[in-house]
Amino acid sequence: MNHLPPPSTLPPGSIVDAYVRDSGGPRQDASTDQQLAEIEAFCLQHGLQLRHKFADVAKSGGSTVSRDEFNRMVDLSRRPEDRPNGLLLWNYARFARDLDDAIYYKALLRNRNIVIHSLTDPIPEGQYGRIIEFFIDISNEEKRRQTSTDAKRGLRDLVMVHGCVPGVPPRGFIRQPVTIGNRRDGSPRLAHRWAPDPALVPAIRRAFEMRASGSTLAQIHAELHLFSGINTYKSFFTNKLYIGILEFGDLVVENYCEPLIDMVSWSAVQKRIQEHARAKVDRLHPRRSASPYVLSGLVYCGECGSSMSANTVTGGQRGRNEAYRCTRSKRRAGCSQGRIGRRTLEEAVLTTLRDYILLPDNLAIMVEMEQTSHGRREAQRILQLEGLRSEKKKLSSQIVNITRAVAERGHSQALLDKLTAVETQHAQLSNHIHELENIRFVPVPPLTREEIIAMAEIIAHTLFNAPADQVHQALLTFIHQIIVKKDASGNLSGSITYYTPRLAKPPEISPPFDLPLPSGTGYNLPISSAPLGAPGRTANTL
Repeated sequence: MNHLPPPSTLPPGSIVDAYVRDSGGPRQDASTDQQLAEIEAFCLQHGLQLRHKFADVAKSGGSTVSRDEFNRMVDLSRRPEDRPNGLLLWNYARFARDLDDAIYYKALLRNRNIVIHSLTDPIPEGQYGRIIEFFIDISNEEKRRQTSTDAKRGLRDLVMVHGCVPGVPPRGFIRQPVTIGNRRDGSPRLAHRWAPDPALVPAIRRAFEMRASGSTLAQIHAELHLFSGINTYKSFFTNKLYIGILEFGDLVVENYCEPLIDMVSWSAVQKRIQEHARAKVDRLHPRRSASPYVLSGLVYCGECGSSMSANTVTGGQRGRNEAYRCTRSKRRAGCSQGRIGRRTLEEAVLTTLRDYILLPDNLAIMVEMEQTSHGRREAQRILQLEGLRSEKKKLSSQIVNITRAVAERGHSQALLDKLTAVETQHAQLSNHIHELENIRFVPVPPLTREEIIAMAEIIAHTLFNAPADQVHQALLTFIHQIIVKKDASGNLSGSITYYTPRLAKPPEISPPFDLPLPSGTGYNLPISSAPLGAPGRTANTL
């Protein structure tokens, strides 16, 4: 993958740290090991000296409370002599999915003169870059909110409140009944949680030990016979329930049960799985290059709702034919949606994004939101600083009083212990106050109309001219999903849902509004604003 080069503030020879994270869910774009491997290769390519590698495994980006490695990274940068020149991230979503956390901790690190660089988020250098970065932080928080609310509420309560899970538990676990209430007739309402099966725990641990030490699946199966066939072991060795983490849909429940497998064995097995997968891809595609499909993961079938994946056909008179195809239609599972040409669909999406979302009035709202957010954080900083100074003053008075009491009464272990405790609190408050005094949440200066227009042109230039992988990352920042359908005549219809602020001035058009597309096709483009979430989503119809 072609990653974004480091900024000019990180020249060759710069010392950098790396922070990576995954939430433990099944939809991770790259595991922590894969992220670190890419970052290490990036440092070699650009002559950067990689120092510390911080990795939070199976941790949510919605909070920094339980992210031990994240907090260790921040703590280690307190002293100037311990600070790197830069911090490398896979993307900003790995850093934080909470908007306020993202703003606060990036400001904290930048006030310590640490350059923060994302390998995959397309952020230009200069004053416009901070606006694009703010847009990315907003979309990351919105995606986190949607993941949280899209799960069915009843099942969420069942899992989160009672720890109960429907279905058959994985090998090595049994169903334990739990009373979750009473029925109308007074009889107990039962559900089941998954608990380790004492009879199978030794065999489960033995399987992981063998796999970690290099045994093949056939050897493990021959000794243990945990399943009826070898193929089942593939999903067995990646199930995080064996380290105490329950994955149920988009829910990730940490500390669900006592871990059956220690993290050393688990990590060794996962490393073997990843190495095997990479070796297999290298054998099948020794000269693979970045995918040209910039809408991957965003397109859904307008007929059945299934995802649409890249579909390349080679050979024949037409040569290489690239298209998006409904996964259900491809399996012949009840959908008749035909293939949709890649270039036709991508041009339609990029054009609507440029002409109806990247309008100066809309970007001006983003600038205003960025300024307001920084202003709110600065007000909170000042208020917190006043409270801490008041508390420090009280502790100073306590120290004086205790010291005076010691002088008057002579040696007293209780007073000395109290003095030590208060002095420790006083020192901690002093450090916190010093940090807050050195942070400033300074908003980007107001931009003129001409500067905002130039910013829109920079973004549009990236969308139409950057490498495909960079365009893909940029589109993930702007677009939630694309629903598209093609009729018998080859015309496209559907909708694109964007992450944008409320439209400042919706285009004055009414459907149908026909625009020409290559090959003589056309599409309707009525625009309607439907702000939701943070800050909102705007649905455009193809």
